[in-house]
Amino acid sequence: MIINFPCFMKYFLITCMLFASSLLLNAQRTSVFPSPTGFINDYEGIFTPEQVKELDFAVKELLAKTMDIDSLKGIEMVVVTVTENMFGDEKEMSGYVTRLGDKWGVASKGPNKAIIIAYGRKIRKVSIIAGSGLDNILPSSQCHKIVDEKMAPEFRKGNYYGAILDAVKSIQEYIGLR
Repeated sequence: MIINFPCFMKYFLITCMLFASSLLLNAQRTSVFPSPTGFINDYEGIFTPEQVKELDFAVKELLAKTMDIDSLKGIEMVVVTVTENMFGDEKEMSGYVTRLGDKWGVASKGPNKAIIIAYGRKIRKVSIIAGSGLDNILPSSQCHKIVDEKMAPEFRKGNYYGAILDAVKSIQEYIGLR
């Protein structure tokens, strides 16, 4: 049996390339957890610089009002817009946000009193997560209600800034700061 070496190599290389590309296609996309940039983390770039300043002010106002109330002392809040690349192979936004909070060390000291508002425009997912230290103050049922009643109507209008601002104000109102 005579093997035509150049022809054999060509088919071997093609087979290897097809195998490698099938591995890449089947590989799961890993979630990415970038470093936080502040209270407002607009990785999708959907807010104007003015809107980022106004959202930052709203979050800082909420946090300042909690300083003198024992049950609210220690609350932390961040807003994050999530890109497709960041989300990776996650199924639910809440799982991604919980892992993101862990990576960022949000509320890592004492009872978890973190509030994370996350939205991904291209992945069409939104979540408000409140840490376990806020179960009696801001239950998950209220977080879902804010998403459904305050944020979703604004998202449908394409008003991403308004949706996030409404969420911050609704949280502030619900916990008795407005």
